[in-house]
Amino acid sequence: MTAAAVASAVAGAALLCSAGPAAADNPPYSGCPEWALCLYQNGGGTGSKAIVTPPAAGGNNKIVRLTNTHFLNGELADNQVSSWLNNSQCQIEFWDDPKGEFHPSDLDVAPSWQWGLKADHAFGTSKAHVNDRISSLRFYCP
Repeated sequence: MTAAAVASAVAGAALLCSAGPAAADNPPYSGCPEWALCLYQNGGGTGSKAIVTPPAAGGNNKIVRLTNTHFLNGELADNQVSSWLNNSQCQIEFWDDPKGEFHPSDLDVAPSWQWGLKADHAFGTSKAHVNDRISSLRFYCP
């Protein structure tokens, strides 16, 4: 009877250990709070994310430089964004503005009033030319 209990405990511990890494993986585009823009390091809303808070609604604008924004894993978000999710009512322009000279190239746009809109710039998508080029954002919040 004691041997059976030990064998059962060992099997249970092995199951818990093997389930740990899989349980730590987040589903695509997960964990993006309301009134936030989430930038993901990998395509399809995977990898580490950066959470950017837009300005308040009511005609406010804001420019965010990704040279000052980090993913949750500590890496700089500048030229590393492969996908995004907009959970705000703001319009967002995604720019390639590598030197901060305000001569940006528009790479993508999230129209206002499109909660939950997402885009994937990873290789093989229709916007693959944008992958890892986003360096600045401009918010327009009606």
